[in-house]
Amino acid sequence: MNEFKVGLMALASMIAVVVMSLVVTSNQSGFGDYVTYRTIINDASGIFPKTPIKVAGINAGRIKSIELQGNKALITFEVLERVKITQNSVLKIKAVGFLGDKYLEIYVGDSPQRLAVDSFLESEEGGGVEALVKDASEVMKDVKSIVKSLKSSLAPEGEEPPIKVILEDVKDLVGNTKEVTASLKRVISGNEEKFNNMIDSLETFSTDLAYHMDRQEPESAMSDVKAILKKTDNMMMDLNSIVRDIRNGKGTVGKLLVEEEIADEVRETLAGVKKMVTKVDNIRTELSVYTGANTTKGESETEFGLKIFPAPERFYLLGLRTSELGPESEEIKTVTVNGGAETVTNKKIRQKDTYRFNIQIGRKVQDWTFRGGLIESTGGFAVDYHFNRIGTTASIEAFDYRDDLGLNWRFSGDVRVWNIVYGQVQVEDVFNTPNYIFTAGLKFNDEDLKGLIGFFL
Repeated sequence: MNEFKVGLMALASMIAVVVMSLVVTSNQSGFGDYVTYRTIINDASGIFPKTPIKVAGINAGRIKSIELQGNKALITFEVLERVKITQNSVLKIKAVGFLGDKYLEIYVGDSPQRLAVDSFLESEEGGGVEALVKDASEVMKDVKSIVKSLKSSLAPEGEEPPIKVILEDVKDLVGNTKEVTASLKRVISGNEEKFNNMIDSLETFSTDLAYHMDRQEPESAMSDVKAILKKTDNMMMDLNSIVRDIRNGKGTVGKLLVEEEIADEVRETLAGVKKMVTKVDNIRTELSVYTGANTTKGESETEFGLKIFPAPERFYLLGLRTSELGPESEEIKTVTVNGGAETVTNKKIRQKDTYRFNIQIGRKVQDWTFRGGLIESTGGFAVDYHFNRIGTTASIEAFDYRDDLGLNWRFSGDVRVWNIVYGQVQVEDVFNTPNYIFTAGLKFNDEDLKGLIGFFL
């Protein structure tokens, strides 16, 4: 009775998980009938099946498939029938966040005529992180041009620096001042009396001037001038220090003036950031879980799989398969009774509750997939063909070579029943003793996992 209760509780838990997954990962645009449209774009980077289609910022559909047509990408998508897509509507590709997650936004036009089913919708490709990095590169070109012009003004190549020329001009001015002073002295020597009278007339003015020139008088003009000159001296010292550091290449401005390589390094850094962001954005994953039973003894079969796509045409497959019905082995016994003839007995034994691992690398060529590595903890290879329009995959796998029987050939078909729900049929050891396996399960891509994680968080 307790075993029956435990089994009933486990079954109820599985049904709850499936229902919750269907609700969360189903098309977030809602329930209802859908209308299929198509569009063609130049670059489909960051866009995958189930990428959402939004109208006025709200999910209204999703992408069904992406195919290569010539040198461009043909996208087939579906939109809720209650959303009226008119003939002059426009589809734009937009990015979210720094990592460049993309979605498609439809701007509905003002035409009264509705767009026919399977018609093409005009698309406009917007800018994301790539456009930002490109603009930053253009800005750095302008900065480099300004720095080069500023450096040419302060220290022209092949010419004397302007500051040095100014100092030489000041030196000439001082020499001219000395000559003027000598000439003035000669003039005064012949007119002493006139200058004495002039000095007497200026005595009163000199007294007042002496008062204002007295540094000890707080109200004198000299005190004010002294304070101003002190501030000016401090400012000139700071300015001289700044100019000296700039000419010696200190600080950001100094390095920009002296080292032209800095602008190139900044541009290379931005290019590296762009490359890293592109790689991270292109990594996609697919998680699947199947459970069912085989026909040999009605034993259960469960399989977990994780596909990692560093690029659309390459992937890595990691998986675990558990079964109550393990591989078959042969036990040979030789018995001698009372020194008589030997009796040889052969006994075939199947292991129970085994765990088998899948570690494979694969490559996708159009609708074909070729993969190899560990298949159920033994070496092997496989070929898959994908019927993308109907969500079905046919596979042939060869693994577990045996001396007396050869390879274990397994044929399987993977069919999408609805949204993330899949059914699977497998036939193992086709050319020896066929074993049929029927399973059902769930398959999640990145968009489904985001919705599921967002539901819990």
